[in-house]
Amino acid sequence: MAGDEVGIVSDLWRFPVKSFGGERLRRAFVGPVGVLGDRRHAVLDPAAGAALSARRVSALLGYSARSGDPDTGDAVVVTTPDGIELAPGDPDLSLDLTSRLGRPVQMARSPGAVHDCAPLHVVSEASLAAAGSWVDGEIDRRRFRANVVVELSEPGPFREAGWPGHRLSLGDAVVLGVVSPTERCAVTTYDPDTLERDTRVLAGIARDRDNLFGVYAEVVTTGWVAVGDTVRLLAA
Repeated sequence: MAGDEVGIVSDLWRFPVKSFGGERLRRAFVGPVGVLGDRRHAVLDPAAGAALSARRVSALLGYSARSGDPDTGDAVVVTTPDGIELAPGDPDLSLDLTSRLGRPVQMARSPGAVHDCAPLHVVSEASLAAAGSWVDGEIDRRRFRANVVVELSEPGPFREAGWPGHRLSLGDAVVLGVVSPTERCAVTTYDPDTLERDTRVLAGIARDRDNLFGVYAEVVTTGWVAVGDTVRLLAA
């Protein structure tokens, strides 16, 4: 595929439940609404008629989810903060969430995916490394909840900030349209394991990057992508 080679895919992630911890993948099918199985489930507030987000309900980050079938994203298993494994449709999971959140909620499955702004979030390894300067050490990439991480061919962080308006090819099949930079929120301030807050992360993004970190993308051409695939920057 023609275009300027900018790096390789170094990391792939899927988040089977919106705002829960996700799973690292070696390969993934990218469909019209993103990585297959990504954010297919969500925690629903019946009273509001809307899915909850860790932007406002940080306790959701204490749960994690993985897929029993890595290729399809099916057979999802949720692990609660107490280490109990439950299926999304298990009533005990809704009861656990209701008790922990202090309000009636239930799990819901979307026919597509429950995204805030776009189907995919892309960042570079160089940007993640540079973010460590805000916390005086290595920063956990899970704070940024990206689907695709790119190891750039040329050194330098935040190069992806110049990608909006361009297309990006991943391997021989997948083509993305980069639509906008990603505006960050309070989710980045929470340690993915302990949920302890470190506001230096978001403060650094706001101060040094105008609160923008990584880019959002939509899917132009579907297909399989794998760690190690070549990433090329294409014309709009």
